[in-house]
Amino acid sequence: MSNQIKKAYTLQIIAFWVNIILLATALLVVLQAKGPDFASSPTTNIAFERYAIILTLAIIPISLKLFHSYHLKTKSLKQNTFIKKYTTAYYLRLVIFDAMAILNLTGFQLYNSHNTMYLTIMIIFALFFCYPNKQALQNESENEKSEND
Repeated sequence: MSNQIKKAYTLQIIAFWVNIILLATALLVVLQAKGPDFASSPTTNIAFERYAIILTLAIIPISLKLFHSYHLKTKSLKQNTFIKKYTTAYYLRLVIFDAMAILNLTGFQLYNSHNTMYLTIMIIFALFFCYPNKQALQNESENEKSEND
């Protein structure tokens, strides 16, 4: 495995775990700020909840599918270009999930919405489908080597 692949994979692993830890910490901080009786007031914004649910349920499969499609399109590129594009797409997918989680956490903080708290937890679990794949990076370099032979 080349040094560039190792470096890209290591950075993706670090970004993945830092991302999970930060989102889980943010959720726990918001829960702690709300206190043990955060559900006692029924003031929620139903419209916000509906849009948050629709967006979250749409964002998860869309971002996973877009990454997969982009990955398939970039497979035929040279190794250096492929790794750069793959890494960029990987980080973009994490940013999309993070943006949705931040929106849900904001809704939870502002409107005391149980649903947005659960949606944030769902996004954290969905992030585990984004675990970096060393094989995808290695297979690409092996494909390039076999083409050069």
